[in-house]
Amino acid sequence: MALLAIAGLLAATIIPIVNASHRRQQGEHATALADCESAQREFGTLNTTYTTTLSNASKLAQGDGKTISKEHATALANKIEHIDDTHTMSALTTSSCETSQSTSDLNELARRFGAASTSMVNRMRDVQTDADTLRRLVDGARNSDRRGELQKQLTVAKAAYERSANKASEQLRGELNARISTASAMLEPGSTATNPQINDALGALTTATNAVVSAMPLDCEFAACVALTFDDGPNKQVTPQLLAALKQADAPATFFVQGQFVSGSNRQLLATMAAQGNDIGSLSWRHKQLHTLSPTELGKWFADTDEVIVGASVGKPTLFRPPDGAWSEAVVEAARGNGQSVILWNVDSHDWDPKTSAADIARNVLDGASSGAIVALHDGNERTVEAIPQIVSGLRERGFTLVTVTQLLSGELSPGTVFYARGDTAPAGDVMQ
Repeated sequence: MALLAIAGLLAATIIPIVNASHRRQQGEHATALADCESAQREFGTLNTTYTTTLSNASKLAQGDGKTISKEHATALANKIEHIDDTHTMSALTTSSCETSQSTSDLNELARRFGAASTSMVNRMRDVQTDADTLRRLVDGARNSDRRGELQKQLTVAKAAYERSANKASEQLRGELNARISTASAMLEPGSTATNPQINDALGALTTATNAVVSAMPLDCEFAACVALTFDDGPNKQVTPQLLAALKQADAPATFFVQGQFVSGSNRQLLATMAAQGNDIGSLSWRHKQLHTLSPTELGKWFADTDEVIVGASVGKPTLFRPPDGAWSEAVVEAARGNGQSVILWNVDSHDWDPKTSAADIARNVLDGASSGAIVALHDGNERTVEAIPQIVSGLRERGFTLVTVTQLLSGELSPGTVFYARGDTAPAGDVMQ
C-alpha cells in the first residue's frame, strides 16, 4: 500500500511536469514557426524588390552611353556583376517553413531568411545610391540634349518668323512668336524647366514653325533645294534640246552665258530660257580665266556681256560666274561694282570630260548632291542633255526640290559675295585662280 501511495504521489508530480514541458516545447515550436513564416514573408517581399532594383540598375548602367556618366555606369555595372548571391537566394526562394520541421530547424531557417533580408537591404541601399547618382547624371545629360534640340528648333523658328513677314498670316506668325518667347525663357540661365516641359515646348514650337513655313512660298532656308547650272551657252544646236529636256522634266535651271554667243537667233534662246522660268547669269564675254585680264579689259568684258544680255530683253544679270571658277580679288571687285553675286559650285558633274558618259554625269550629280548644292553642268554637251531625265528624277526621289540660283540663295545674295552653295561662301581675302 505504501508503495502504491508513493507511486501515485510520483505520478501526480511527474505527469504535470511532463505535460508542462510538452506544452512549453509546443509553444516554442509555435513561436519558431511564426517567426520563420514572418521572416519568410519579409524575405519574399524584399527579394521581389531586390530583384527589380538590381534589374533596373543593370539596365540603367548598360543603357547609358553619355561620356559624362560613363565612369559611373561602369562602376555600377561592376558592382552588380560582383554580387554573388544567386545560389543562396535560389535556395531560400525554394525553402519553406513547415509545421513538421523541428524548432531548431525553424529557428535556423528564420535566421537564414533574416540574414538574407539584411544583406539584400544593404546591397539595395548601396546599389540604389549609385543608381540614383547615375540617373541624375543621365537625366542631366538628357535635359542638356533636349535643351540643345530646343535651341536648334528655336534658331529655325526665329528664321521662319523673320523670313515670313508679308508671306504668312499674322495670326500664324503671332502664334509662332509666342512659342519663341516660351522656348527662349526655358533656355535662359537658371531655368529649371524639366524634360517633359522642354519636350512640350519643343513640340509646340515645331508645330508653329511648320505652320508658318507651310504658309510661305518655297523658301530654301527650310527646304532641301538644289540648283542646276549650265555654262558656256547659248549653243544654237544643243541649247534647244537642253531647254526641251528641262521643260519636259518641269525643272528650272540657271544659265551662265558667254556674251560672244548672244547674237542673232541665239538672242531668242535667251528669251526662251527666261520664259521657262530659268535664271540667266553672265560668264563674261568668253571662256577665259579673267584674272589674267587688265582692269580695263575686265571692265569691258563685264559691260559688253551685260549689254548683249539686256539686248535680248531678259534684264540685266545679277549673277556672275568666272570661267573655270577661277577668280581673284580684282574679279570679285568687278562683280561687286557691277551689282553681281559670284556663283561657283560645290558639285562637279565632270560633263566637261568627253570620257564621261551620260550615266556617269547623272551619277556624279546624284552622289554629290546635298541640300543647298549648286551643280556645275555645261550647255552644248549632248551627253548632258541625255542625263537630264535621270538627274531630275534622281534628285526628286532623294527629296530635293529643283530651283534656280536666285531661289536657292534668296535672302543671301549680295554683290561681290562668292557662293559655293547655300550657306557656303568664300571668306574675305580668299582667292581661287
